[in-house]
Amino acid sequence: MKNKLVLPILIGLAATLGLLIGMFMNYPSRQFTLAQDETGEREQKIRQIIDYIDFEYVDDVNTDSLLDITITDLLRRLDPHSTYIPLDEVAANEENIKGSFEGIGIEFRIFRDTLTVITVLENGPSDRAGLKAGNRILFADGEALFGSEVTNQKVIERLKGEAGSKVKLDLYEPQSGRSFSKIVKRGEVPLKSVQAAFMLNDETGYIKLIRFAETSDREVEEAIRKLKAKGVHQLVLDLRDNPGGLLGAARDIADNFLGKNKMIVFTRDRDERKNEIYATSEGLFEKGKLVVLINEGSASASEIVAGAVQDNDRGVLVGRKSFGKGLVQEEIQLKDGSRMRLTTQRYYTPTGRSIQKPYGDYDEAFLKKNGYHDELPHQDSLRLKVNEFRTPSGRKVYGGGGIMPDVQVPFDTSRTAALIYHVSLATNLDSKAFLYVDENRGKLTEWNVEEFKKDFTVDETVIEFFFNEQRDMVEKLDSTTYDVLTARIKASIASNLYGNEGYIKVYHSHDPIIQEALHQLSGEYPWLIKP
Repeated sequence: MKNKLVLPILIGLAATLGLLIGMFMNYPSRQFTLAQDETGEREQKIRQIIDYIDFEYVDDVNTDSLLDITITDLLRRLDPHSTYIPLDEVAANEENIKGSFEGIGIEFRIFRDTLTVITVLENGPSDRAGLKAGNRILFADGEALFGSEVTNQKVIERLKGEAGSKVKLDLYEPQSGRSFSKIVKRGEVPLKSVQAAFMLNDETGYIKLIRFAETSDREVEEAIRKLKAKGVHQLVLDLRDNPGGLLGAARDIADNFLGKNKMIVFTRDRDERKNEIYATSEGLFEKGKLVVLINEGSASASEIVAGAVQDNDRGVLVGRKSFGKGLVQEEIQLKDGSRMRLTTQRYYTPTGRSIQKPYGDYDEAFLKKNGYHDELPHQDSLRLKVNEFRTPSGRKVYGGGGIMPDVQVPFDTSRTAALIYHVSLATNLDSKAFLYVDENRGKLTEWNVEEFKKDFTVDETVIEFFFNEQRDMVEKLDSTTYDVLTARIKASIASNLYGNEGYIKVYHSHDPIIQEALHQLSGEYPWLIKP
């Protein structure tokens, strides 16, 4: 016989479930008119199912976990972007939106079972405490952070914490062979949205934006000001592989490039109510040539900015067709602290293009990842035709899901690309680059990134380090492939020294999409806005 002492717990669970259902059925922006007995019947049915599972199911079941799975599946069956965020995942999601987290301020990797500091964030807690790139963190408050059982998740759990709290780190410095300890006072650490901002040439600036968070607009404005101080007259905004984020951040960033009263985006809800968003007069780069880079990883807020630039004839879009996410989610906090993001609107570019691709067009990997096995709901009703639209200058732009760039740069399927991929895979280029930096850190850190770009050469010694017994593979490469390979090696070393901006600074001359952007900026386009 089941232990009857659990009955009060089950009653409490049922009551909580009823409250949760009530939250779903009483979404705050709408007034529902369901009959009281109908609502009660729904609550009673689910309560009854939970009771039977608890009392009669053959195995013990965590009904809280089961409920989370059920809610997740419910939302996923609405559309690909309505989601449920369990309580234990809320903090991580808020950090990404907020653009910061509380911790010690390092980038790390686990190398040969040992936690290694890759980058110490400037002016962060670890920087103030005196940690250096290359340090090994052996213990945090006495708990080992080395060995076969150490994982990224374990490291994060030990090193993150409330601002103001302290953690004692026991460290080892390979260069000197000394062991020492540091007390690090945790603080707020920014999650940068602008990954890189520098001059590609004497008049062309480059900004790489990787997310749309609360801090993104301020970061973009700071980057534009920095580039203006260096004499920028034209700009490349790189939104490749940027999955999006806050609609407000997209609005504010687009406003930097568009003149007053130019439409940025509009949305429609289930009742076809339209909300139009326009640019103000406060943009920092409303004049001058502009190229926006997009690809299949550019989604949501990235597509809002790209669509606004294209539809207002403000600049040229270069790259590949974007992802196709044109649904707006509103985040709602449930009573237990968990969240759901419910699709409440669709958004459209200024010419009226819907960016949302038909649900049936999501690739198989996406569907499996999100738990879809049968045909998606509403698939037929949401299948859109590819239609032509016209910008104010009369240019053709296309709807039907995603943003189609003005200039397409397809995937590189050349023999050179295939050989580079094969050779890089054979030697594990990224790991070798880390090891090279780790063993030569003393000399390499004497250079800043500009000096490294100018003075460092991938010579025979470097090739020998990277390939050793596989050297014959490199010797068979033609000169073009060899040049690309050495550029990739140099950029990988720069990445381990200076972060992602270092990689882009070193490798951009071999990036075909950036090179196409520079080519476009050298031309004349009568439909672009004039200074």
